[in-house]
Amino acid sequence: MGSEEIAIDFGPPTEVVVDATLAEAFARETGVRLKGKATPLAYPAVWLAQPRLREKIAKICAEADALPVHESQRFTYETPLRQDVRYLLAVAARREARPARLVLDATLSDSRGASVGRFETVLRLVSRADLAKKGDA
Repeated sequence: MGSEEIAIDFGPPTEVVVDATLAEAFARETGVRLKGKATPLAYPAVWLAQPRLREKIAKICAEADALPVHESQRFTYETPLRQDVRYLLAVAARREARPARLVLDATLSDSRGASVGRFETVLRLVSRADLAKKGDA
């Protein structure tokens, strides 16, 4: 990690499940056509909205006096996600200074501890002060 990066503790892994109804709604809203009981590849993004993770992200943004703007996401899988199956989601994060970003690196494992996949979410941290200056222009 470079001198302009700060590691952030997101705590212990969280148990997550691919909810069949939510997976179908997510697919419909994102224009994905599913076959059978498949799960949308980007489905893990919904887990970032869980209260513990969402509150941690909100706290980081508040401390930086910044708004999070979605920059990118990347998903890689060793095995397909299955609906109604419990997984363990571990999140590691870092703040980068230039450009100001919050990078979330998540790993997903099954109940035996075998790796299922990884995903990365990058949020650009847009300074509220900079936004206010631009609003005055």
